[in-house]
Amino acid sequence: MKRIRIHLYVFIGFLFVISARAEFDWDPLYEGMGATNGMSFFAVRPCYSHVEDPAAERWRKDYLWPLYTKKGFKEEQYSRLLFFGWSQDFSEDNDRHRTWILPFYYQGVDANGEGYFAIFPLGGTLHEFLGRDKISFVLFPIYGRSIVNDVQTTSVLWPIYSNTKGEKIDRFRIWPAYGRTDLFGEYQKKFILWPIYNSVQYTNERNLGGGFILFPFYGQVKTERADTYWLVPPFFRYMKSEKQWIVHGPWPFIQMADGEMYKRIVWPLYGKKHLGTQTKQYFFWPIIWNNQTEYAQHNQHRRYILPFFSHQSDVVTEKTKQYEVGDVSSRYWKVWPLMSWERQHGNSRFRFVEIWPMRNTPGVERNWTPWWTLYRRVNTDGEGGHHVLWGLYRQTKSPEQFEWSLLKGFVGYKKTPNIRRYRFCFMWFGDEEENP
Repeated sequence: MKRIRIHLYVFIGFLFVISARAEFDWDPLYEGMGATNGMSFFAVRPCYSHVEDPAAERWRKDYLWPLYTKKGFKEEQYSRLLFFGWSQDFSEDNDRHRTWILPFYYQGVDANGEGYFAIFPLGGTLHEFLGRDKISFVLFPIYGRSIVNDVQTTSVLWPIYSNTKGEKIDRFRIWPAYGRTDLFGEYQKKFILWPIYNSVQYTNERNLGGGFILFPFYGQVKTERADTYWLVPPFFRYMKSEKQWIVHGPWPFIQMADGEMYKRIVWPLYGKKHLGTQTKQYFFWPIIWNNQTEYAQHNQHRRYILPFFSHQSDVVTEKTKQYEVGDVSSRYWKVWPLMSWERQHGNSRFRFVEIWPMRNTPGVERNWTPWWTLYRRVNTDGEGGHHVLWGLYRQTKSPEQFEWSLLKGFVGYKKTPNIRRYRFCFMWFGDEEENP
């Protein structure tokens, strides 16, 4: 068996040497490339890929993505098995690390050098998890305890009993019978027979006030800044302040607002909401969407007809060295699962077929996309290229050069201002290329 394996390795190495001399490519199975900035990429799809950026001190390896991924940044290393296994080493200077298999197994050393171990739901202690510094539990949900800074929470038969103590907070709950929360200097909240009765008293001097909700009949909250009323909560609501008014009648079918937030919704037929730099609009929710986000120098427009069509364009709003106001700096569209096209800074790419519904997911691009891309057309810095049926036909054209090949180079032709070369049986004939 060992001799057979050695002969196999020798044969594969010989095959790659011969193919390199014949300039034969193994696309989409194999790809290897480097760049002048030191970046490199290597892939034997879909089994393995490796990308490295020494300048940024980053690298990443995929094994049958998304089965297993390993990546590094400076001294940190991170591994992921599917979507539930995690392992991370933070630095060579300390022993901080973690190994988690969600939701069952947790083991590691935290930033303070303290070790932890837990098996869910039997018991143990977790550190740096779900925003908590420390979580301890025994036979969850029978007993649990968590710590965040100076705030400690103890629960018994979660979510029935819970007690939280801290410098600025005091919370107690026996759900659903009774519960209260005192966030000192901000508010006091209480419930009795949740969700039947809830009340709040705001103690912040910037917006004093309070109110209650008696579910499912009536509710009101009055503060120095706004008054809010509910009838058959949460269906009918009215809110009024100096800068805003909101009407729901009934929610979620009719929603209207004016002021800092603009909203007109007749769900599911039509909806539009504007708040800050974002505007979202839909027709026949959740099928047709028309969204806009305002950035410092451009507005980004996104349109969707889910799940089949998506479109994005960036329109310049402030003049730059490359663009005038109103120019489209980039554009993208996809007709799923057929094709996609994108253009940015004068470079463009068209692809057919597009099985993956998301846009340019890095793991998919590295390991899977070349397998189902039957045709690709690219234009980069004035050089155009066509790639058909995994490279069985290739063509590139620029002002200085024209080249095509058929059957991975079995037949081909290359023309530059100084030479003309022909290819047959993977061998070149004609003028010799000059060494740079």
